Amino acid sequence: MVRNRRISLLIKYSFDKVMSFFGLILFFPIFFVVGLILKIQREDVFYLQERVGFQGENIFVYKFTTMPKGSEKYGIISTSKDTRPTPLGRFLRKTKINELPQLINVVKGEMSFIGPRPLVRSQIAEVLTDTEIVDYYKMHPGITGAGSLYYHHEDNLLSEIHDKLKYYREVIIPKKQQLEKIYAEHWNLLLDIKILILTLLVVIFGKIRIEEEFMK
Repeated sequence: MVRNRRISLLIKYSFDKVMSFFGLILFFPIFFVVGLILKIQREDVFYLQERVGFQGENIFVYKFTTMPKGSEKYGIISTSKDTRPTPLGRFLRKTKINELPQLINVVKGEMSFIGPRPLVRSQIAEVLTDTEIVDYYKMHPGITGAGSLYYHHEDNLLSEIHDKLKYYREVIIPKKQQLEKIYAEHWNLLLDIKILILTLLVVIFGKIRIEEEFMK
């Protein structure tokens, strides 16, 4: 059983690498146009942020730059009412195009298409122990995943909360931890396909109702 799971995971991550490589080729025109605009605006093309990866190791996650340099000093939690993103940045965030560079992380083997979102360590270090963080990342972090899908409206939700950091730590992180534990324990390729389809529906239609039953 354990051997079969290892083989299935090997297939999953090998498939991820191949598809992300072709994805980089397919989306090259978008990379070129967005990169050119950012360069004209004298911004870095990519924003690299250190986050937690597989088994608790640190990785640098690639995203298109959506905020002016130095914006992170005003907080790492961003909401739909955040005024820091540039006009281009707001468009990239709304369309999720800012997430495309994470295909580079997938090609490098640091991430998967589906898995727990790589979070900033300071976001979870005060909530989870080192052992719990490693357990949280039993699976390679993903561009999308169970926790991030369930809270796909997180930026809108947090925009209505007064103490955003407290709510994030006391409500959102524990819930994501629960969902990612279920995902790791019951992972199969069908579940990945289900999460991927639901993610595409969210991207296309915006906020949709996601029940916990999607994990079953």
